[in-house]
Amino acid sequence: MKHIKKITITLLVVLLLTACGTKNADNKGEANNDGKDLPVLRVAMMPFITSLPTEYIIENGLDVKNGFKIESTMFSTGAPMNEAVAADLWDVGAMGAAAVTGVANYDMMIIGEVLESLDGLGIFTKPAHPAAKVKGLNPSFPNVYGDKESVKGSTILLPIGTAQHFTTLKWLEKIGLKQEDVNIVNMETVQAYQALKADQADMAALNVPTFFDAVNDDMVQLGNLADLGTRYVDMIVANPKAVEGKQELIQKYVNLVMEANAEINKDKEKAADLMMEFLKKNGVEQSRESVVGDLERANFIEKDAWKDRDLGLFAKELGEFYIAQGQIDASLTEKFETSIDSQFVK
Repeated sequence: MKHIKKITITLLVVLLLTACGTKNADNKGEANNDGKDLPVLRVAMMPFITSLPTEYIIENGLDVKNGFKIESTMFSTGAPMNEAVAADLWDVGAMGAAAVTGVANYDMMIIGEVLESLDGLGIFTKPAHPAAKVKGLNPSFPNVYGDKESVKGSTILLPIGTAQHFTTLKWLEKIGLKQEDVNIVNMETVQAYQALKADQADMAALNVPTFFDAVNDDMVQLGNLADLGTRYVDMIVANPKAVEGKQELIQKYVNLVMEANAEINKDKEKAADLMMEFLKKNGVEQSRESVVGDLERANFIEKDAWKDRDLGLFAKELGEFYIAQGQIDASLTEKFETSIDSQFVK
């Protein structure tokens, strides 16, 4: 009996170790359920809707079905993601405005686009501010509020060098002002909005989800990128080493992103369910109402869109903005031509 027990225990241990080993190998992309070797694509992600298509791919096992395995790494924002590509820590990912500094400083490639925002970036003020009472000064942009008299000398809070900064300068341009005509103070988005509510500034440039807080609080939106004739684009970016060495895997990934985008566009409520789980898994608290609003403002780029769409137009426009602001050396202008590679979307 003791001998039988020893054999039983030994078999149990072997089975447990075998099961654990199979699971770990599968998670790393070294093997799938059939024991076949799978090549790995290292994907950088962030806990925003920018990475929702990748989450869809992972959750539905589309990578494995297409003969490769995604190994994901989560980043809080685009800045550390840029630094990580310089250290060759990921192959492909998605980001917004930070892609411009990634191209300029780290030779990152722009190989596709995930979504364009129809809303979600804007400059807000309180209803009592004089600028909130002037609308349609520029007939080409009838939804824009403010004029020279009501805005000149105002203090505007925003994180400098970001999409909010870009939006603010676009807005000032439309009402006939320049950056030097106002007082721009560098401040992170959440703190900027709290300061606006506490009457410590005239205006604040906000993005999602704080953008929706301002809308719900009946703040007046003086202008957003959609009203200003520009749509904000989140881009698919790549490590140049991966573009050279993992072309086939990257092509499969880009194809799957566009496939996931079509599913997200088709059912935003179902996409909101996935987004809520994605945020929860990554320790981010956000209301479902905010998530649904975030999804509704975005158009995820599908395959058919590339018949008439040119890659990198927003990146070039944003690059020009950074150069004008002195944050990128003018000598790097050429990179916004050479670092845009449309082979994977065309």
